[in-house]
Amino acid sequence: MELLLDIGNSRSKARLFDAGQLTEIQLENISTAQWSQIKAVYCASVAADSRVLAIRQQVPSAIPFTQIQSEAQAFGVSNSYQQPHLLGVDRWLALVAAAESYPNTDLLIADAGTALTIDWLSSAGQHQGGWIMAGQKLQQEAVLSKTAKVFSKELETAQLSPATDTATALYQGAIAALVGAIRQAFALQPVQLIVLTGGDALLLQKYLTDLPVRVEPQLIFQGLARYIPPN
Repeated sequence: MELLLDIGNSRSKARLFDAGQLTEIQLENISTAQWSQIKAVYCASVAADSRVLAIRQQVPSAIPFTQIQSEAQAFGVSNSYQQPHLLGVDRWLALVAAAESYPNTDLLIADAGTALTIDWLSSAGQHQGGWIMAGQKLQQEAVLSKTAKVFSKELETAQLSPATDTATALYQGAIAALVGAIRQAFALQPVQLIVLTGGDALLLQKYLTDLPVRVEPQLIFQGLARYIPPN
């Protein structure tokens, strides 16, 4: 059994990987008995090194700890960046996992979390570049931090439409920006399938029902699992 860690800008997530199955777990809730069964830890982080160090200190020292970095080429996927390590490891792992799940398929991979990242992957496994933009909550926070009379609230609407109150206008504007970016990406370079992952994946899917969309909530962890050596 292995422990997989996804250390993001907003929060950290953990999964136990055993016999090909992923099980959600909270790092602080791992029991002594479970630690004794964990063979290794594989970590992906886009956060500060200090945060990784703090989490690593929670792992028993006898357990090997590997922090994954983006590569020029691995698992049949080729990185388009001239300096491969500068591609966010979350994007790299999403590419690796999507290529495994949907082989020989032209893909658009959208990871909707703190940021929205969009990446194109050819059927031959060639990363063709991508985009990065603020996620829906970050967009709202940016507006709120620079305006005195704009406010927000937690809400979800069934469809995008012209809003008649400020909070709804801010929320729908952020969603429209993300949905619009995905639609523009698809129009710019059409693909066979759009793979959505991240915390807002299910939310965005509701506004993309006319496009070939598949939600893969565990995509980053599936990518991490590729780095576990075969038995």
